[in-house]
Amino acid sequence: MKKILHLSDEWIKELNNVAQSHEGLEKATTDVELVVEYRVMEKESITWQILINKGEIEISAGCAHEPDVWFETDRSTAISLFEGMINPLNAVIEGKMEIGGDPRKLIEASEMFEQLGDVFETIRDSTVTNAQ
Repeated sequence: MKKILHLSDEWIKELNNVAQSHEGLEKATTDVELVVEYRVMEKESITWQILINKGEIEISAGCAHEPDVWFETDRSTAISLFEGMINPLNAVIEGKMEIGGDPRKLIEASEMFEQLGDVFETIRDSTVTNAQ
């Protein structure tokens, strides 16, 4: 199985492919309109977005849309989140991740995050988190 580098453009494309074909994610977002942005800050920042439009999902690199909610962290925390070693709420509470925009919009999309966890799990085995 080919390995994909975490947070690379190829990884974001694969994440999008899995998300678009994920039945549970589609059902969980039928009534949701939301743009969530993730920012990983380092020498070269990485930004990617999840655009949800009533069951249609698009995950893409960059910041083409104005986010409703955004998360910002460093690479180490991003890896820990992806690997399931820390949950997002704890990362925010511990000061390892910032959140901005209107976090109240996440409440109506809470089921979406459960399904996104499954999407991440699907690509976890084919992902490497460093450029070895």
